[in-house]
Amino acid sequence: MAIINESAARLAKQMRSFDDYKEGSATASYNAQCAEAAAILEKVKAKCATDEQRERAEYLYNRYCSVLAEAINRDNEIGTRCPSVLVCGASNFPIRKKEKQIAAWDKNMENFRKADHYLDMLKRAHTLAVKSDDPEVLDFLRAKLAGLEEAHALMVSANAYYRKNKTLEGFEGIPADTMAWITRPGVYLPGGRNGDGSPLAFYGKPFPTYELTNSNANIKRVKQRIETLEAVKASKPIEEEHDGYTYRENAEAMRVQFHFDGKPDDETRALLKRNGFRWAPSQGVWQRQLNDNGKYAAHRVMEALDGQQ
Repeated sequence: MAIINESAARLAKQMRSFDDYKEGSATASYNAQCAEAAAILEKVKAKCATDEQRERAEYLYNRYCSVLAEAINRDNEIGTRCPSVLVCGASNFPIRKKEKQIAAWDKNMENFRKADHYLDMLKRAHTLAVKSDDPEVLDFLRAKLAGLEEAHALMVSANAYYRKNKTLEGFEGIPADTMAWITRPGVYLPGGRNGDGSPLAFYGKPFPTYELTNSNANIKRVKQRIETLEAVKASKPIEEEHDGYTYRENAEAMRVQFHFDGKPDDETRALLKRNGFRWAPSQGVWQRQLNDNGKYAAHRVMEALDGQQ
């Protein structure tokens, strides 16, 4: 988990209240929220049908805790910029400075909403397949690739260390449970075989060739998915001007979007909702995922809207 800036939290409390700050309370509150998310993570992982879903759940948990810490630290930092009128008094109170502070707090609410978004995604991670049309899957895949490459490098280093030293003593980085399995003594079976299944007993190396081959294949597969998705995101977005609205295929956001000149009427909003579009206040558009189904739905909407002209 991330580190909470206790100094900023303390000063922010002093700027708005005469009450003493309870040391460590900001960190304790953050840790409690992450602990609740961790409990959700374990329940969700138990329901996941695939390893990739479990990996995605862990990624969402980590993103939640990271973004939440960023929001909390930012909120406290903003709180140090201007005191409360109750603390400093109304005489010569810096009204303009306070207005800027309030505006900064309002802007930072987006970070709290983003954290809530990751928590909501975590709660549903066992029901969601990891698809290339997911607008956040690129970040997930990049994190997954980094983990795969790090694990592969560790295996290669461990094998090289063992070849040179004939032992793994002194080698760091291998988890304790994995090390215990790798190095446990062999069990002699009839025919001169070691039957315990440990790599050193069977293959004479910590990580057998097939593990490295599988690791490389996984790395290559994830790289290819990333390259494909990056190519889609880099493509020129489609934008069509219609009477009263604009239609976009926003590859960067991985969304099909409708931007209306004004607030659409009840009938139009009902049409959008029937076709899976939802209002996105942060974007000022009605949107759904950019995939074939989204495009088909968008064209159904456009046919209906243009037919009304």
